[in-house]
This record gives sequence, structure tokens and C-alpha cells, in this order.
Amino acid sequence: LVLKKGMVYSLSAGILTSLFVVVVITMTKYFSDMAGVRSYTILAIASIIIAVLFNPLRNRIQRLVDKRFYKRSYDYYSTIKQVSSTLASMFSRNSILKFIGNLLYEVLGLEGVYMIAAVPAEGIYETVYQMNKDGGKINPVTEDGKRLNIDEKSPAIKLFTKSRDIIVKDELPLLEEKVGRDVAEEIWKDIEKFKGEVLIPIFIADKVSFLIVLGGKLSGDMFTDEDINMLSTIADQMAIALKNAQLYSGRVQTERLASIGMMSATFAHEIRNPLTSLKTFAQLMPEKYNDPEFRGSFSKIVVGEIEKIDTLIGDLLDFSIEKKSARVNDFNIVELVDETLDYIKGKAGPQKKDIDVVRLYHQNVINMSGDAAKLKQAFGIIIMNGFQAMNGSGRLTVDISINAENVDVVITDTGDGIPHEDISKIFDPFVTTKEMGVGLGLAITKRVIEDHEGNIHVRSRIAEGSTFTISLPVKI
Repeated sequence: LVLKKGMVYSLSAGILTSLFVVVVITMTKYFSDMAGVRSYTILAIASIIIAVLFNPLRNRIQRLVDKRFYKRSYDYYSTIKQVSSTLASMFSRNSILKFIGNLLYEVLGLEGVYMIAAVPAEGIYETVYQMNKDGGKINPVTEDGKRLNIDEKSPAIKLFTKSRDIIVKDELPLLEEKVGRDVAEEIWKDIEKFKGEVLIPIFIADKVSFLIVLGGKLSGDMFTDEDINMLSTIADQMAIALKNAQLYSGRVQTERLASIGMMSATFAHEIRNPLTSLKTFAQLMPEKYNDPEFRGSFSKIVVGEIEKIDTLIGDLLDFSIEKKSARVNDFNIVELVDETLDYIKGKAGPQKKDIDVVRLYHQNVINMSGDAAKLKQAFGIIIMNGFQAMNGSGRLTVDISINAENVDVVITDTGDGIPHEDISKIFDPFVTTKEMGVGLGLAITKRVIEDHEGNIHVRSRIAEGSTFTISLPVKI
């Protein structure tokens, strides 16, 4: 379709250019022969005519082509069914907004879609996701998009508190009759700054919590009654899904608070051991300070015990941070994993020299975006666990591949394996199969991967080893 449409654009531009060339040649010949006007004067006049007419004619042709190639048809019931089945398994606000935005953009063939969320503390509704057409590419929210907002005191919001009807540009005359011309114009100004033609409210607990602004159809067609009915149904389903996402988030928070007692007991136990060592050496310090052997032992042990405490505190802080990292940078995930592997291998020390490391990278460059530091931490935890599970000898394999939707990083060790009854719990906080540790490593890893909209799975067999598969979306 894109190729065919491009050919039509090129052909149309060629015909238009040829037409202007013919007009210029004809004018030059006619006026030179009949009127005796010099050719450069004719060319100047022709250039002015072309400058005035070329863009309007080109835009007209483009609209005709768009109308022909962007005209969409859809199955109402299949679309509703797809929305219902997909939203049933979504518990992330951003995932819901992206899914609905992408679907409406594609199904209706729109110029743009804006998802706008209420920000009560600021008294506005702010753009949190957008889709638009820019050279055939679909873009995430731009800086300009983030600055677009609607005031919570807007006439549109007040109208939605009385009527939940979708506002459509083509029905503004009816709206004027209902609320008056001045109010209708204010509502239209709010929609127009998004270059929109439809405004859809999303209600949660009887409050307008989200708004969807739809641009016009690329085909130039009006929004039909069937379109509005479908949009109304999708809005209701979306409201339920977003409410469920809120409840799920609240449940996660409740479970986290419920684990504080367990966390305190576990942390106190783990930190008491190094503190006991430090206390013992501190008590012996006055009488053995002049003993060189004692001072040497003291230096080594104290540093080691402090590192243990520092690691415990670091893990606890990483786990306790609820907010998703706002640091986003571009990186090559193959290079990131490879650097992490080299770092952990070096950190593992000479006792791991009999472990073979196999690197299976199907591509050398896979560019992504996200919090590179957090992902390094997540991969580092899994790789270090693999080294530790092999007790000094074995093979660690890291396989990185990409498909249409995901990058898969598969890390396999030939260690002791994880007991079957523990596999379902290894990503829970404070669960560990090691003699030392508080059991936060894999819980932190899981959170980092899920914050990047990915997932992690494990397969393991006793005495054969474990395989961790991390899947991340190509564009995070």
C-alpha cells in the first residue's frame, strides 16, 4: 500500500510538473510570436503563476490520494472483541493507553490520537501519549505534545459532568443549541489545539479521569454513528481496565507494606553478623593496636563486613523504591549485556577460572532505549547468580536474539539448579536458596524488567542448571 501510494504521489507530481512546463512553453511561444513580448518577461510571469498555483494543486492531489488510500473499513464486533480480550490481561496504565491509541489510529485511519490524563495537583489534563502521522512514521509523545493540556475547569469538562456524550466537530451546531454559542466555541478551542475532531471522556469513579482526542480521518470521511458507538463502547471498556490497573497497583502496594515485618526481621538477622564482627574487633583494638598481624586482619575483615552491610542497604533501597526510573537513554543492548558479563566475570575472581563463558550474539547491534544502569544491574544479578550456582566450574551461555516485537536475552548456567517447589517463589522478595543473602536480587531484577515493559521466565532442573529468559520490547 505504501509503495503503491508513493508511486501515485510521484506520478501525480510528474504530471503536474509536465503540465506547468507545457503551459510555460505555450505562453512563451504565443506571446513571443503574437504580442512581441520578450521571453524572460513571460518566464517571470509564468513563474509567479506557478508559485501561486503549485502548492494548492499539489495539496489537492495529496488529499485525493489520501482519501483513496487511507479509506478504512473495519468489523465493529471483531474490533470490540479484540479490545475486550486484550484489556482483560492488561494491568499497566501506560500499556492500556498505548494499546487503545494504536488501535484507534490504525482501525479508523486517523491523522492523530492524543491520550490525556488528569493531573489533580496541577488542575489540568496533560497529554501522556500521542500517535500521529509524520513521514509515515508513528511517533511517541513529543515535547510539544507534553505541553498540550486542557484545564480542569474547561467547559468541556463541566459538560461531561452533566452528559457523557462524545463531542464531535460535525455536531457542533447541535452543541451550540444545547450549551450556547460562546461555550461551544470554548470547547472547540480546546479540541482544535490538538487538531482534533472528536473528544471522548473516560470516567473512573464518576470523575473524568482521562480524555481521548481524535484527529480527522486521513480519508476525509466524517465520523459515522457506527464509529461513535464503537468509540463509546471502547471508552467504557477502557475505563474498567484503567480502574482495574489502579486496584492492581494498590494491591501491590498493600502486599509491599505487609512484607515490612518480614523484611525487618530478615534484614536485622543479616546485618547483625557483620556488626558482631566489627564490634569484636573494635573491643580488641585498644589492647592489640600495636600488633601488626591484628591490624592487618582488622583492615581486611572490617572492609569486607562494611561491604556486606553496604550491599544489603543498597538492595533494600533498590527494592523499596516504588517509582519507575525516569532516566531514559539510548543504548546497544548487546554491548550492555556483554560489558555486564565481562564485569561480573572479573568480579567473580580467580576461583571461577574453570567456568566457560559462551556468547551467542545473533546481531552485534540492537539499539533500544531505557534505563541502561538499571538493566545492567538486572542482568548482573542473574549472571552473578549463575556463576555462584556453578561452584567454580561449568558453562555460562548468554544468547541474544531479536524478532519482530522483542529482544530475548537467554542466560543459562550448568549449576546445581533450583528445586521445583522454589521456582514459583524465586522472584518474591526475601526468598533465597543461598546460605547468605536477603533474597532481594531476583525481586529487584523482575521489577526492573517489568518497568521496561518486559517479562522474565525461568526453567531449571536439579543438577543440570537453570535458564533465565528476559524478553524486552524492541522499542521500550
